[in-house]
Amino acid sequence: MTRTLFSSALILFCSIASAQDQMIEDFFKDVNPSAISTKKENNIQASHFRIVEIDLSQLYAELENVPHRDELKSGAASQIALPLPDGTTKLYQVVENSTLHPELSAKFPTIKTYDAYGVTDPGEFVKLDLTPQGFHAMILRPGQSPVFIDPLRKGSTQYYIIYNKKDFITSKRLKCGVQSQNQFATSPVSSKHFARFNSCQLKKYRLAMAATAEYTQFQGGTVNDALGAEATTINRVNGVYEIDMAITMQIIANNNLIIYTDPNNQPYTHGVPEQMINENQQNVNQVIGAANYDIGHVVDSAGSGLAGLSCVCNDGRKARGVTGQAKPVGDPFDIDYVAHEMGHQFGANHVQNNSCQRNGPTAVEPGSGSTIMGYAGICAPNVQKNSDAYFNGISLQEMGNFVSNPSHTCPVTTDIPDAPVISSTNGGAIIPAQTPFALTASATKNGGTEVLTYTWEQMNNEVSPQPPVSSATVGPSFRSFSPQPTGTRFFPNLNALSNGGPFTWEVIPSVSRIMKFRVSVRRNTPGGSCNAYTDTTITTTSNAGPFIVTSPTSKGISWTGLSPQTITWDVANTNFSPVNAKNVNILLSIDGGKTFPYTLLSNITNNGQEQICAPNLNTTTARIMVQASNGTFFNISKNNFSIIAVPTKAPVLTAAERDPMSTHKAFVLYADCIPVSNNVYTVNGLPGATVKLDIKNHRFVIENILTPKRVPNVTITATNESHISQTSNPITIPSIL
Repeated sequence: MTRTLFSSALILFCSIASAQDQMIEDFFKDVNPSAISTKKENNIQASHFRIVEIDLSQLYAELENVPHRDELKSGAASQIALPLPDGTTKLYQVVENSTLHPELSAKFPTIKTYDAYGVTDPGEFVKLDLTPQGFHAMILRPGQSPVFIDPLRKGSTQYYIIYNKKDFITSKRLKCGVQSQNQFATSPVSSKHFARFNSCQLKKYRLAMAATAEYTQFQGGTVNDALGAEATTINRVNGVYEIDMAITMQIIANNNLIIYTDPNNQPYTHGVPEQMINENQQNVNQVIGAANYDIGHVVDSAGSGLAGLSCVCNDGRKARGVTGQAKPVGDPFDIDYVAHEMGHQFGANHVQNNSCQRNGPTAVEPGSGSTIMGYAGICAPNVQKNSDAYFNGISLQEMGNFVSNPSHTCPVTTDIPDAPVISSTNGGAIIPAQTPFALTASATKNGGTEVLTYTWEQMNNEVSPQPPVSSATVGPSFRSFSPQPTGTRFFPNLNALSNGGPFTWEVIPSVSRIMKFRVSVRRNTPGGSCNAYTDTTITTTSNAGPFIVTSPTSKGISWTGLSPQTITWDVANTNFSPVNAKNVNILLSIDGGKTFPYTLLSNITNNGQEQICAPNLNTTTARIMVQASNGTFFNISKNNFSIIAVPTKAPVLTAAERDPMSTHKAFVLYADCIPVSNNVYTVNGLPGATVKLDIKNHRFVIENILTPKRVPNVTITATNESHISQTSNPITIPSIL
């Protein structure tokens, strides 16, 4: 069943007028954790968190009249102020969504689900809900750890814990199995260039979400309780699937018929997924009817996960999905488990390179993996304790191949904005061994205010030692990191590099090898995003490297602003074949190597030494980066050093000469040291002429001289960011006879 419509509502989310008809705020207040009784166990454990008390009746009342996302009119969205773990709040535009079929929602009016979109930060996307279990929210933030708001304790809707996912504490032991029975199960992942992951259509699936009686008892005992918990889970799962794969699921109208309350009167063998996977297929087809749903799943309060591969839309297999956990609540259950098992149903295999449940063609993540289809926390050696809330690029390709197959006709489809166009990458280079490197991609999109995000991931899938070792010639050496709003990824990441480690899951090769990489670019269109990718390679050679910054490196170094300084580095054969890096850039960090916003010199000869002019600023955490001019390999100085600013002074001009190639151009040499800065330079005495600083040649370049033969004395004025101007001494530019 396919229907194609133009989704004006999805585009409208990105351009809602600033006028709002309602502000939802002050529905919560902070609570000191010590003031809460410790007699009951918390549902969620986190190392850093914030506790708030929420007035649910107020929140229900204020959210009652927010518009639906399918009926949104310009300027009509309400705003909600959500609390964050650091004590601040952020504004979001909030609209209702239909995680429950409207007929099911009418039967259970206390269950409401919503989307919200960043006002303070437009790239942020939120899934939130109100259910019998209280209030829940998942805030997805480009380049940052997701934030979750969950009830602090089971059975209580008064207090809530707000935490970053990275701070969640778990002792999870859940295992997952996957059953492969069709042509999509073992098909190799092909290499494509500048390709979409899907067909740029939002695909909506009818979900039959069964629940065992034990799951229902955990959630409170009633069908309403269990359905509310399911709504929270699927709303969050949709949050990831909509952004990553333009897939959304709606719980069917009569889903209450497959939620069970009596352990002695249910069709499931509690805690045994190997039996439940068959029982669910039989039960859902019998109670709901094979023609009345597209994907089926059953949740339990024990056991583990098990799912059929690529089974959605297949009448005989589409309900073969099981997820069980002792505490079936919170992000680990929703994302690590349910989103993972449903990922199998939509065609995705495991991505971990470790031997547990390894799938060879897609084993591209080192160790346990860290994305949704990995085994984070349950497959030692583990990259981390929990999965990050996004899919690896190889999973997106598998799922995209499955749902875009011509035979896959069960979802209702809606056109969405086109995928980003990836215009360039700096891949394909040969770089020195034992040397950090960077990969950069550029992408554009047509219209919209969405924030593009980039994920660079290694695509080598061979069996290799884990954690990775520098001598490995095959297999993954670099872990995946969450999508970032910048197209550049440094290998290893700059935080680790500036701190001297750890490099456990980002290991630079010490040998010659070829590494495959994929950059996935997400458009992040709310409600359904079309995304793209491209593949490239990096080749390391042991005939060059390591490329190292040799000065400044010692501890205790201090520079004076505006002073000449010498930068040195070990070229290490990088200027010869096969690397052939003839030129380099020199950059400066003032935050200890986390960022390098200052370019001191660019495209200079890669000869191991260059004099620069120290910027006139104050810092105790300066670092130097020397980088190949094509932006691939680089290295940074080992220790922080200081720069002490001095009073600024006007440029001192020493000599002038005409450009022999142009009568409208002249060069003016200067004394001392002028660093790269945001100064604005103007030339006085030559109406219409322009001037620019040429640090490499220690001169100013004056252009557009309108009276070329005779030029009077001129001066040059420098104006800094504080709008303070200083004018040089006059200099005479020779006339042309």
